[in-house]
Amino acid sequence: MICTKNQTGFELNILQSSCLFSFLLSVKLQNLRSRLVLRGFIFLFFILLFSCTPQKAEPPAALITETNWFSGHENDAARFAEIFPVSADNPFIFASYDELITHLKYGTGVIAFAFPACPRCKNAFPVLERVFKETEMTRYAGLRGKILYYDIYDDREANNERYLTIVEYLKDFLPLDQNGKPRIYSPDIYFLASGKIVGNHLDTVPSLANPRDPLNEEQEAELFAIYKELIEKVEDCGC
Repeated sequence: MICTKNQTGFELNILQSSCLFSFLLSVKLQNLRSRLVLRGFIFLFFILLFSCTPQKAEPPAALITETNWFSGHENDAARFAEIFPVSADNPFIFASYDELITHLKYGTGVIAFAFPACPRCKNAFPVLERVFKETEMTRYAGLRGKILYYDIYDDREANNERYLTIVEYLKDFLPLDQNGKPRIYSPDIYFLASGKIVGNHLDTVPSLANPRDPLNEEQEAELFAIYKELIEKVEDCGC
């Protein structure tokens, strides 16, 4: 019986194990002692079968240190405030495709899919920033203490490999387009804990008929409560 090691951990050589199991079953039992020996071999077979379990890959160091990932993002807050109506010290960063995929695989925190011309995003992001700060998410080092912003527009229009890969990660949470295919609309905000999506929220609030209108006080409070509940899910995971 052989355990072979690959990138994801240890896998049992099922073929050899099955052959051994078949051989043992074919043994002619002559007496009680033979039956006891066979039972011992079968017990050992199942012990070995379930002892080689896949190991989860460790996340890249860039996600768990303050230094590596932040290079190149020093001016992101100022850039973001030029596009959306948020404060100068906002927690948004412009995520690259690689940073986005790594965070979807391993990360804990918040990801926002949007694009600059999206009127709903201009309503959503000031509220999301306020919730993020009031729940003290900014206290965390690394990407958990930031909101990853990914401009989905160009990838979506091109329907390129990057877009299709992102859709594959999010497909269980996405609405379908007129052709019945999952589609990323905006703003779509995702909340993750150790690479698991614990929830998302698309758009702002249903009562906002015209997306270009500002949220009134009641609508803003409603959206605030939605985002807060989702961030609490992230925190409750204890990740």
